[in-house]
Amino acid sequence: MGEVSIKIVDDDNWEPDEDFYVELYDPESAAKERLPGEDTRTRITIIDDDRPGILAFEAKGQTKHPANERECRLKVIRLHDSDGQITVKYRTLQIDKSSRTATPGKDYEHVEGELTFIHRESEKEIVIPIIQRENENNEPRDEIFGVQIYDAQPAAVKISKKDTCIVEIVTDAETKKQAEALQQLLERINQQEKITWGQQFKNACMLHPTKNEDGEIEDISGMDAVLHFLSIGWKVLFACVPPPHYLGGWACFVVALCFIGVVTAVVGEIANLMGCVIFLKPGVTAITFVAIGTSLPDTFASKTAAQESRYADSAVGNVTGSNSVNVFLGLGLPWVIAVSYYGARNEPFEVPSKGLDLSVMLFLICSLVGIVVLIIRRIAVKGELGGSTAGRAASAVIFVSLWLFYVIMSTLAQYNIIKFGGEEEPAAAPAEAA
Repeated sequence: MGEVSIKIVDDDNWEPDEDFYVELYDPESAAKERLPGEDTRTRITIIDDDRPGILAFEAKGQTKHPANERECRLKVIRLHDSDGQITVKYRTLQIDKSSRTATPGKDYEHVEGELTFIHRESEKEIVIPIIQRENENNEPRDEIFGVQIYDAQPAAVKISKKDTCIVEIVTDAETKKQAEALQQLLERINQQEKITWGQQFKNACMLHPTKNEDGEIEDISGMDAVLHFLSIGWKVLFACVPPPHYLGGWACFVVALCFIGVVTAVVGEIANLMGCVIFLKPGVTAITFVAIGTSLPDTFASKTAAQESRYADSAVGNVTGSNSVNVFLGLGLPWVIAVSYYGARNEPFEVPSKGLDLSVMLFLICSLVGIVVLIIRRIAVKGELGGSTAGRAASAVIFVSLWLFYVIMSTLAQYNIIKFGGEEEPAAAPAEAA
């Protein structure tokens, strides 16, 4: 048995699948004719494995441009893959919005051209000059025009369904953003009004493929299935919360708070039992298992806010706000109830503060360091989140190290390995002695 080796020349550009044939012939034949028989010739197909990707606007359909800036810059990005060199044409369009329609030559300069992406290049920029004009009546500018990408080459390059980006020339971009955010919130509330109790239970139990913004079906991943399996009990439980539009939203708010309180109590009790089983002091259990269990919902909420919001306000505000509620409401309300109860019985109410002074001091120091890191990021990176890979990794290491430092030092104080202020360990409380 023999073997024939054929070298295939690979390149980075997409091209259709190509065929060629390999034939066997008699080397002693002068004409080099193919040997007789069906099995002396075979067809080989070279399957192209280059993926040029999908082209789309980074602005995802609509953006606002301040009227006092002379150039509007729109990024065209190459999604998923970036093999080979590709081209796409672009042009500005008039959008029929009656009085808001921007006029080329008056409000902006009409441009058209072609963008070329080289191999592994993932973004290009379109520049549209904005015409400055005097506003005699101090009326705010509010004009609309479109920028379209079309005719991508080679043929395998796809263009997102949102091939046109709407540009709004506005005088006050920030106020316009706030108004649109309010409108989106109202639309979301209107959509929530269509949700029924039955629909909530269906959404809690169902897991199925979804469509992305380009209309393509995205199948569920293995991790999605595992997470759904692990959390379906909680999903069904919280589906019992009334839909958001019932009783003006108050029913959902009150019942959801009750559910969260019950779940937090269960998590705290399980953490205490776990600490008792592995012989941890209550103070150590509180700053580790209990704290982690009650903070995980806030952590995932902050992660979602960071991914879906353009700015870090929601993520950072959620972290600081949730911890403020834990301290001021989570401690203040139980203490008020306890003091009122024991005061009505004319009995003193005392809580041993073993390690509390050191724990509070360490927490304040770590918090101040964390705030300083955020300020430095705002100055250096122009944002609390994001930035380069090295910057993100360094920030993550600093914050995790602060948490470890706080836990280790507080634990050492609980076990009297280090002492703060010369305090002596008080007699064990009944629960601790048990």
